[in-house]
Amino acid sequence: MPQKIHIIFKTRSTLANIFKKEMDELGFDTSGLKNEKDTLHAYCSYVSRLVETRPRKIHKADTFVCPEDVKNGLAWLESKIEKGESVNAHLNGATKKNKLDGLLFDWGIQHLHLGEKLVAPGYVERTGNVLFAIFKPDDVYFIDIRDHEGWSDKALLDSVSRNWPILLSCYKIDGKSEYNPSSSDITQLRKKGVNAMIELSDGNSYVSMGGGITTAGTSMNATRTYIELIRMLNGVESQINKNVKYFSKCFRPKGRAMLNRFRFVFVCRRDGDMIRFYDVVNNNYWEQYLAIPTLKVRFGI
Repeated sequence: MPQKIHIIFKTRSTLANIFKKEMDELGFDTSGLKNEKDTLHAYCSYVSRLVETRPRKIHKADTFVCPEDVKNGLAWLESKIEKGESVNAHLNGATKKNKLDGLLFDWGIQHLHLGEKLVAPGYVERTGNVLFAIFKPDDVYFIDIRDHEGWSDKALLDSVSRNWPILLSCYKIDGKSEYNPSSSDITQLRKKGVNAMIELSDGNSYVSMGGGITTAGTSMNATRTYIELIRMLNGVESQINKNVKYFSKCFRPKGRAMLNRFRFVFVCRRDGDMIRFYDVVNNNYWEQYLAIPTLKVRFGI
């Protein structure tokens, strides 16, 4: 009877350890993480909040005006955007605490501070007036600068609809919705993790442009990213399971015989911008990998 091959996967736990170390090194709050699922989901949540470092073209709404007190701060931020430098120091302090950001989760709008210097812990100085903007891979859309109010003001989306209707086109539902929440209603709905269509001045209704909020108060986009991450891990593990018999018979790592052709223990290891799958029994990397740069490289923080 042929000897049975045993394969053990420790990919999720070791990947969670890699991500937790990266989050801890950058000052993200990991104190409430109880298990590997929490850690992987938190990592995906932070990724969904941050702005990837790359040059972008700036677009400004027709009513966009910058108050005098933040003109220098805005000029500094614009310079960073156009040069492809990190702008994450301008985000709100809740970013590293994984708290509810209803404006971002619901409408996909970031708010950025317009201070003129860096202050601890790695943020620009807070300002009363903040920039409301939508970031896309190659473009950023400046909607308005206003004080710390109006997080649920539909006038923000009216401006987007008027200036860049293409940004809302895939979220549009032709016609009116039976329920059209007010700004105060939207605030309360977000706190309860309830997603509702809203009607804008153009007469059409729109679903959540930011992906939506879960009943746990987390980002639906982050949950989708987590599901995709698990799908990729499952895919690699499936390929290993399908090919390990051939692998164990024919493969000679680095020209030498395997230490044990009937037992494999796979873990995740960070290798630059890749997550690789390593067999600790036979000291060998599997060919497949996940292209996941570090948080520091991807977001410049």
